[in-house]
Amino acid sequence: MPITCHLDHAKQRIIGLASGTLSDEDLFAYQQQAGAFADYDELFDGTAVEKLHDVNPLSLKKLAEVAAATDIPGQRAKLAIVAPRDLYFGLGRMYESLREGSPRTTREVGVFHSREEAESWLDTPTVEE
Repeated sequence: MPITCHLDHAKQRIIGLASGTLSDEDLFAYQQQAGAFADYDELFDGTAVEKLHDVNPLSLKKLAEVAAATDIPGQRAKLAIVAPRDLYFGLGRMYESLREGSPRTTREVGVFHSREEAESWLDTPTVEE
């Protein structure tokens, strides 16, 4: 699988590192793993992705719905997506919009060009509404 998961229990963060060719199937398999840690913040780093396969607006919409269904009501968490390439950044922003548009979501999403920006955002406390 081109996505490896690491848990940082100290920061309560799941880290997904994607590389090579990334398919929509890979994203759904990753979401299944990440969904088990819905109370953790999440960092998805696509810096090493070289190519996308079958990742499109329809698959991103379905992924956003599946992901939102794993959110814990009343539990705020963050998802930072690292996407340095313009195409991937645009798809990340599309996913952000789809994810935050779901009525079930409790996760705040941000898309960043660098891992440093993403980690800085994740390290900033979430403002309760």
